[in-house]
Amino acid sequence: MMCSIREIGKLFKMACKVRLFIILTLLRCPFDALQTAIQASFLQFAFNSINKGSQEELIHVCVLFGIGSLLLFLYNGTIWTLYATFVTKWVGTIRRKLFRHISCLSLQQIEAKPSGEWITRLNADVQAATAILNQSIHLPHAVVSTVNIGVSSMILVLMDPGMFGLIIMFVIPHILISQLFIAKPMIRFAMNVQEATARNATDMNALVTCADTAILYDAQEFLLRRFEKSSLELRKANMKIQHRKAMGSGLLPLMGMSGYLVILLIGGGWMAAGTMTFGELTAAFQYRGGVLVGSMMLINSLMNIKTALAGVKRVNETMRIELEE
Repeated sequence: MMCSIREIGKLFKMACKVRLFIILTLLRCPFDALQTAIQASFLQFAFNSINKGSQEELIHVCVLFGIGSLLLFLYNGTIWTLYATFVTKWVGTIRRKLFRHISCLSLQQIEAKPSGEWITRLNADVQAATAILNQSIHLPHAVVSTVNIGVSSMILVLMDPGMFGLIIMFVIPHILISQLFIAKPMIRFAMNVQEATARNATDMNALVTCADTAILYDAQEFLLRRFEKSSLELRKANMKIQHRKAMGSGLLPLMGMSGYLVILLIGGGWMAAGTMTFGELTAAFQYRGGVLVGSMMLINSLMNIKTALAGVKRVNETMRIELEE
């Protein structure tokens, strides 16, 4: 884990603007937690108003919910606009610095690797590395989901410690299963994909640039077989990642649904005993959704970050190549 953080830190150090990224991420952090709190409060007070038969109070709750939601989404849209501008410039800086570094290498260093390797380092590696910020469910979402989990858990503890305990009983297996059986091999699989991409790019480049020579020596079939083989290897490497993600997409929601049913049954018993109102139960479900959705977002973000780390490591590796005098 510390090694991964160091690799990401080196990438940010190369691109600079770390302070701006931290500020924008901190500004984005409260959105999911506030949205969960607003929705939970709305449902709780709305159902309490319905139980009391107060139409005036219900209208008042709906108006406040509409205003709060509008302001929240306007704030979120403004922050994401600033963030998108920052990320576009950040990616451009990485591409420029990487290209400048490679162009300063000696001819001997360039020729030491296949042409497809350099093409992959300038394109696929940068794309994989910068996905950590410019693709959905990555590093910023991991931070946002962590805040959402913390705030929702704190409110649940204050509302009903027993309900919080039930929710945590089903959330912790989510995280353990995803980390041990799904996310852990992602870096290795992603590195295999990047290496297979480099080999495939080399074979494709040879197929195009050496076409005349291949025709002269009747070697077209040989080059096509090589390109087909590397393409199949690339597909196989990608399928391993997709298989792990599919396992998570199938298993984790199933566990979430089982937790929902257990809490519904126990919450119904509390309502029957008069220790909890329907409004409080619906609010608890919303905060449970905040914890569960936040946990799943955090899990998916960590999986995607581990996948992107392959590109981050290769970009850092390229930048560590020393220039010859």
